[in-house]
Amino acid sequence: MRRTRTVLAGVMTFLLCITAPVLEARVDIKPGFNTFSPQQDIELGQQAAQQVEKQFPMVNDPQINGYVSRLGKRLAGYAPGYKFPYQFDVVNQKQINAFAIPGGHIYVHTGTIAAAANEAQLAGVLSHEIAHIALRHSTNQASKAMLAQAPIQILGGVLGGSGGLAGQLAQLGIAFGANSVFLKFSRTAERQADELGAQIMYDAGYDPRAMAQFFEIIQKQGGSGTLEFLSDHPNPGNRIQNVNQLVPKLGPGRNFTNNSPDFEQVKRRVGGLPPAPARGPQAQGGGQVQQPPAPSRNMRGINANFFSIAFPDNWQAAGQDSGAVTIVPPGGVVQGARNVPEIAYGAVASIFEPQETRRRLTLQDATNQLLAQLQQSNPHLHLVSNGSRRLRLDGQDALSVMAMGQSAVDGEAELNWIVTTFRPEGLWYVAFIAPEHDWNQYERVFERMLQSVRFPR
Repeated sequence: MRRTRTVLAGVMTFLLCITAPVLEARVDIKPGFNTFSPQQDIELGQQAAQQVEKQFPMVNDPQINGYVSRLGKRLAGYAPGYKFPYQFDVVNQKQINAFAIPGGHIYVHTGTIAAAANEAQLAGVLSHEIAHIALRHSTNQASKAMLAQAPIQILGGVLGGSGGLAGQLAQLGIAFGANSVFLKFSRTAERQADELGAQIMYDAGYDPRAMAQFFEIIQKQGGSGTLEFLSDHPNPGNRIQNVNQLVPKLGPGRNFTNNSPDFEQVKRRVGGLPPAPARGPQAQGGGQVQQPPAPSRNMRGINANFFSIAFPDNWQAAGQDSGAVTIVPPGGVVQGARNVPEIAYGAVASIFEPQETRRRLTLQDATNQLLAQLQQSNPHLHLVSNGSRRLRLDGQDALSVMAMGQSAVDGEAELNWIVTTFRPEGLWYVAFIAPEHDWNQYERVFERMLQSVRFPR
């Protein structure tokens, strides 16, 4: 009997030894700081979904919608954490994009389905978005913004009382509709979504490497659709390498699903969809906007991921923890020609990752790549003069470029003052934006903002 127990104990020890490393190496990402409950995520998502479905042309084809919904729910069944009511819908837009709003709603553009080479790549996009929801990245970002802007309201439990949660958040400049800065994630959040998305794919029987491959293919293609996709999904760097290293840790090797006849049928059906009709009274032109109040002479500052900057204290900033910081006056964002929010007055600062070349990349080379991307997404954008002006920004070399484009304000020309400099994270840039006829009023403010920029040492 003792011998039998000894043998059994040895077998159990051996099994634990060979299985423990796999279990310990599984993706284990803890959701970040969050003042919202999962039920509040769902409430906010339901309200945001109503906005999205009024703003975007939705696909009404039962075969396309049914396929994407079945695939998405199959994947969502392997998502950890709170069991959100995941829902999947298709937007009739040729741009390559997908986005998730809190509480379970996921939207994928028809352009993404058309660009995917197989079902595994589409499953990768959906798994990545499911991971954002499971990790509650949107409300994590909003919680950090709220803590900085309204700590008394949070600590006092004011939010969630009378007036509705979404309405109270709107008073703090926080919203979760399409194009919200709280749906544009940091590189850290993107890496986490890659890793958890890879686990979801593995558990559902898809090769996780297909997700990273799709993102890399899209980035190399370039074009306006790529710029929109990468503004929402900034590359955390070494995407394919990171996922490839993670796959063996997810479990033993297996025969992955790569494609299906259903995917091929739906992809052909997407290709035959008619273009989406223009939506809304401003679909053919820019938005109407009242003149924002004059910029305050008093300045206040914020610390973002990679820099700090000061701006008029009657302006608002958002996205400090995301890939792009937006700073605008009241009324500075309007409904643009594509019936989506666009900046008419204000500034955007972010990191651009230029493509490597065989020779050493100069600041001018990297800036030219950025300008080419901006011109692809905005064909009306053109340089006001040839060449760039050199300047110093917080003690380091920088380039200054002036470009003209079409303003989000109906019938107006727009000036864009773009300043770039190298940082360890990539090419840092800031774009100051205003209609041409108002530029003189804002130029001095923009100069003060630029002079206030500081980088970590």
